[in-house]
Amino acid sequence: MPSSACFAIARKELAGGLRNRWIWIVSMLLATSVLVIAFFGTATVGVHGVHGSGALIASLMNLAVYLVPLLALVMGCGAIIDEKQRGMLDLILVYPVSTGEYFSGTFLGFALALTIAIVSGFGISGLVLGLWSGMELGAYVALTFLALILGIVFLGLSFLLSLLSRERTRAVVASLFVWICSVFVFDLVLVGLLVVFGGELPSSVFRTILLLNPTDVFRILCFKWIGSSASPLGLSALTPFVPSTLLLAGVLVAWAVLPLCISYAVFQRRVANDTLI
Repeated sequence: MPSSACFAIARKELAGGLRNRWIWIVSMLLATSVLVIAFFGTATVGVHGVHGSGALIASLMNLAVYLVPLLALVMGCGAIIDEKQRGMLDLILVYPVSTGEYFSGTFLGFALALTIAIVSGFGISGLVLGLWSGMELGAYVALTFLALILGIVFLGLSFLLSLLSRERTRAVVASLFVWICSVFVFDLVLVGLLVVFGGELPSSVFRTILLLNPTDVFRILCFKWIGSSASPLGLSALTPFVPSTLLLAGVLVAWAVLPLCISYAVFQRRVANDTLI
């Protein structure tokens, strides 16, 4: 059970996170983008309003892939390191607070702030879509939940990058590099492999490569809910390569847990040796 010290630190980090304008700017950008895609995504062909719930969810999934990891990475890239540079970490650890309580409380506070930002962004637009469109809200809620898990994954990665970089500027650069690689470069490399092997890349190898990128795991899990809409998007060709839903869910959870475990191990060792920065 988390201790009272852990919750106190979480409340402090949550309050600081909610005062961050960046969180609310991205949250409003997310809500606005969802509504624009929903109501005007087909305007170029002379159609207005929400049409094709599955195709809409697919478009919103791509939007979440771009914005949610970026929000999480930027939020957490200065986590713990900023406290150390201001001298607050040394002051906090003077009190009867263990490194585990401080680390878990800090991550919990950041995760709660991220949750509020994502849920408010998707929630506002979801409420509008529910009132003025016939969109399937069950799939929309599932997308919001998976987007939240994706955000937690990249928040954990941002903590690890922050600790490894030892200062905020380097952590920001590393975070942007990770975002570009996971959202853009990884898929280009994957397509390049398919071209090189003439589409004959073994399915087991393809599945393994897919699992190395959390954004691809997120995409495929979303496609599981889209159903027939995957066909016009060209996704039916990937059916033989797609892992099972259970495996995908387990891998996404692993992506959320493993970076945190590594981050805590690095944090604990460096605090003990006083080499955090």
